Amino acid sequence: MITQQNEEFIRLYAKEEARLRRYVSSLMAVSADVDDVMQETAIALMRKFDQYDSAHPFFNWACRFALYEVLQHRKRSKTQRRHFSDEVVEAIAIEYQQNTRQIEEKAEALAACLGKLNEQDRRLVELRYFSEETVENLAKRIEEPVARLYRNLARIRYVLASCVRKASSSEGSV
Repeated sequence: MITQQNEEFIRLYAKEEARLRRYVSSLMAVSADVDDVMQETAIALMRKFDQYDSAHPFFNWACRFALYEVLQHRKRSKTQRRHFSDEVVEAIAIEYQQNTRQIEEKAEALAACLGKLNEQDRRLVELRYFSEETVENLAKRIEEPVARLYRNLARIRYVLASCVRKASSSEGSV
């Protein structure tokens, strides 16, 4: 039976899940582990939801749990190569929360800018960055010289960065 408290948790969590996923992704070196950490975070949040104070933002409360789960995952995964120390991850977490609005605006601008790319460039971005395929493997896959692929990716990154800067500056002047 779903209680009113459970309904409230589901409503708040569903509203912030994508944002929380981006937060967790920003703290993790291996994107494949994000789902595990998100699942553990959701379980912890649900278990402790009776302690949530609705006078404070749910996202900030959830971030504390997510950071804890990220750090716990790092401890359990000692065999994996760590890109950052726990202290750096904690500093990133603090910075993320402090700058979350700006980050969200840039993420939205990047999504809009990705939508403006031609289909071929958008496909390259997806293959390279969303599937985390190496440039060398991608070059073989699409039958393109590695040097040309690097140039194309650099050009696309420049276009995207310029588009995001332009979108950010126009938002700031409104």
